[in-house]
Amino acid sequence: MNRLLILFVGIGVWIFSTLPVSADVSLQKLIDATPINGELKLDSQKYEGNIVITKPIAIIGKKGTTIRGDGKGNVVLIKASNVTLKNLTIEHGSLNRSSDEEYSGIRTMGEHNQFINLVIHDVYHGLYINSSKHNHVNNVKVTGQGTGKLGSQGNGIQLVRTSHNIIENSTIANTRDGIYVEYADKNEIRNNLVSETRYGLHYMYSNDNTFYKNRFNKNTGGAAIMHSQGIMLKENQFSFNQGSRSFGLIIQTSSNNTVLDNEFYLNQRGIYLEQSTQNRIEGNKFFHNDIGIELWTTSTSQVFTKNHFKQNVANVLTIGTESYNQWNQNGKGNYWGTELSVLDLDQDQIGDSPVEYRSSLYKLVEENELAYLFLKSPAIKIYEKINEVLSTQKVMVVDEFPLIKKDEQPQAPWIPAAIPAILIVGWIFIKKRRSRLS
Repeated sequence: MNRLLILFVGIGVWIFSTLPVSADVSLQKLIDATPINGELKLDSQKYEGNIVITKPIAIIGKKGTTIRGDGKGNVVLIKASNVTLKNLTIEHGSLNRSSDEEYSGIRTMGEHNQFINLVIHDVYHGLYINSSKHNHVNNVKVTGQGTGKLGSQGNGIQLVRTSHNIIENSTIANTRDGIYVEYADKNEIRNNLVSETRYGLHYMYSNDNTFYKNRFNKNTGGAAIMHSQGIMLKENQFSFNQGSRSFGLIIQTSSNNTVLDNEFYLNQRGIYLEQSTQNRIEGNKFFHNDIGIELWTTSTSQVFTKNHFKQNVANVLTIGTESYNQWNQNGKGNYWGTELSVLDLDQDQIGDSPVEYRSSLYKLVEENELAYLFLKSPAIKIYEKINEVLSTQKVMVVDEFPLIKKDEQPQAPWIPAAIPAILIVGWIFIKKRRSRLS
């Protein structure tokens, strides 16, 4: 009899926890009534927040399901682990910056939580993961108030004192920073699109993170690595990051990071390095930037190898006094396109002799910040040409093993002129020999 009663109670609990519910009942009461590990399905309606989740449950919405806060706190506060939020719109959190807490659309302090197919807007921070581990964020869209209000809003996704999280397939726009990571190690951030923010991705005191196949377009700065090490940036795209002292990627006061196979396109500066050591920059493409790489004298012992430079106003600018950085490794340097004359007579796709990349633009950049705004001016090309003629350019890079593609190898300038002379000499030689034999 007891077993039969338990069975009926269990069936009733399962039916209650999986049936769609009405918005006429407060959402907090529905959450409180949902059993541990139960599933709460919401209708395509608007539900009033703010809500607090204190046990492992799944809240599943439909197209049009919205949780709207009262504008005075966190719209959703999670104080439990193993919580799933899916197919929801979260909106109207507090924008008050004078409170003790910076409020968010969703603030979670639990572990192993999942955030899937969410839209978050009209909040300070979008999703705030605080002091927790092993959370998964997939297909979350966060929209802020726009670049004109960066000071009055927070970040799209913020990770603080947390680790082993995955942030993927998400879209963030018009927030202060797209993804902000502080004291957060061993996280994986992949396949996200961030645009029209201050920094698309901002690392502070965060180590051993993986940053893979993200796109950062039209930001003031694509990504900023500060006071961090052991970060792998691979196959990301940094493009159209323009503005006053803008960049695709900044590495500042950081070491032992790897920047591998990324694309830097139409940025004011592709990579900016300052007060950093022992970073590896390999296999990246720098196309149509104002400055491909800006390297300050405070940055030493970097390795640059197998990078491609093409049609930048300046491929590399080194600012300040000379510092040691390595522009090749294991006998492989970098590709300089057709801008530098590189001979490869033995056809091994490595230049037969070292090349020097020279520029005079470092003077303008070092002495006047406004110079960045005029790097695309036709006058800059004239300035460079005059300094080239006057031999007042400075060596920015010495690449001892420049790489070259077969279709980019320039023909030695003396060869076309020498061919007629060789033919004439050959003809004279043959004629004289025949006359002697006769």
